Amino acid sequence: MEYSFKPLAFAIFLVITLSTLALSFYAARRVRTASHFYTAGGGVKWFVNGVAFAGDYLSAASFLGIAGMIAFSGFDGFMYSIGFLAGWIVALLIIAEPLRKIGKYTFGDALAWRFASRKIRMFAALSALIVSIFYLIPQMVGAGSIIQPLIGLPYEAGVIIVGAVVILIVSTAGMVSTTYVQFIKGFLLLIAAGALTAGVLAVAGMGPVEFIGTILNNPAVAVPGGDMTVPGETFLTPGMKFKNPLDFASLALGLILGTAALPHILIRYFTVPTPADARRSTVVAIIAIGAFYVLTLFLGLGANYFMTVDPTNSNLSAPLLAEFIGGEWFFAVIASIAFATILGTVSGLIIAAAGAIAHDIYTEVLGRGTDEAKALRISKITAITVGVIAIVLGIVSKGQNVAFLVGLAFAIAASANIPALICTLFWKKSTENGIVAGIVTGLCVSIGLILISPTVMGTGAIFPLENPGIVSIPLGFLVTILVSLADRDGKNKAGETISLP
Repeated sequence: MEYSFKPLAFAIFLVITLSTLALSFYAARRVRTASHFYTAGGGVKWFVNGVAFAGDYLSAASFLGIAGMIAFSGFDGFMYSIGFLAGWIVALLIIAEPLRKIGKYTFGDALAWRFASRKIRMFAALSALIVSIFYLIPQMVGAGSIIQPLIGLPYEAGVIIVGAVVILIVSTAGMVSTTYVQFIKGFLLLIAAGALTAGVLAVAGMGPVEFIGTILNNPAVAVPGGDMTVPGETFLTPGMKFKNPLDFASLALGLILGTAALPHILIRYFTVPTPADARRSTVVAIIAIGAFYVLTLFLGLGANYFMTVDPTNSNLSAPLLAEFIGGEWFFAVIASIAFATILGTVSGLIIAAAGAIAHDIYTEVLGRGTDEAKALRISKITAITVGVIAIVLGIVSKGQNVAFLVGLAFAIAASANIPALICTLFWKKSTENGIVAGIVTGLCVSIGLILISPTVMGTGAIFPLENPGIVSIPLGFLVTILVSLADRDGKNKAGETISLP
């Protein structure tokens, strides 16, 4: 499809971008220490943090990728919505309050609570950095995809624009500005998804149940990207994308456990004053995120029903649906909000990656954090560097579905971080060597399986599943437990466990 310059869309895009930058420069006056940069000084109100959680979590994968995945793959695409939401139950019941009790800035800080170990902190930082970069790639792909139809610029220009804006946001005010960018974007995204869903049902002339029933009973639902049609019952049952049930189970496991292991989600727990606030903000996030993911079903099915899709780019299904429903002005609003969505998520990811390098490695492992001003400067330089890397990776990953790419990031996070985090918090027999072995195993196995899977190797794949979670996650736990039990050196067992609230 050909995309041309749209003056109205460009004007709204410009307003959102300039407003975001103005907020960042204003907030920069409050950033004087590393605590302000990483966690906004730990003084964010729980309701603000809850909505910011939603704004951070509802990324390009949620708004662009899932809608496209449902439009192209039916129920299998909606599985991403279910998995992304279910992961928050794990975060609420297991992670939220205990993590706030022990954390400071990063995932490495949480593990270091029990183990005064530079080795654990080093590998925790490495894991956080790798997961953040894997999650950054789909956000940048979404950025390039949305800029192209929004203002007519090439994909590569979109990636560079988003990268440059986010670098300015993070390097000026860190988590202070990022929190409020995510807070505003969370509200805008819910409003946009609700308005677009209402538009779909109004144009279709049906209620929600009748609309889904119409597609379910349709004998020939079109599958974008080819001349194929399938019965509606087939389209709305598992199997369109994931032919192997193990692939489906592997994705579900990765999504459910991955949420509580994402570095940019973990650091938000350190921005509120108390553990109780951490739990309250998680409840707010679940309500907001749950409402949004219900709406994604109508966005994806609406794009398929009206066939407002680009067969070459599933990520554009929601913006093109908006253009069909309400014309250029509605398209401009929806696409610009999608752009703001990407800004908020990428900002959080870059802060998490900067924390892994500047705080965990430079300040704690290398012991060079005595000068607060210098530590803050290193954090900002690191954020700029990670932003540049994200731009390069986004350009070379052109054409991938962003929800699918995020699913891989979740699997890596769940494989490497969840065993370490759960065993550190709740298992007294875990040891330094066990935690390190579990992190390394989770990282290496999950990434290794991705490299030999159909995702990378196509039909010649050695590993048959597209998502490695069903193998790499249990293996991460198993290695952590076995190495800890075999490690008889008492000095490796330290600290205490957290009781579930």
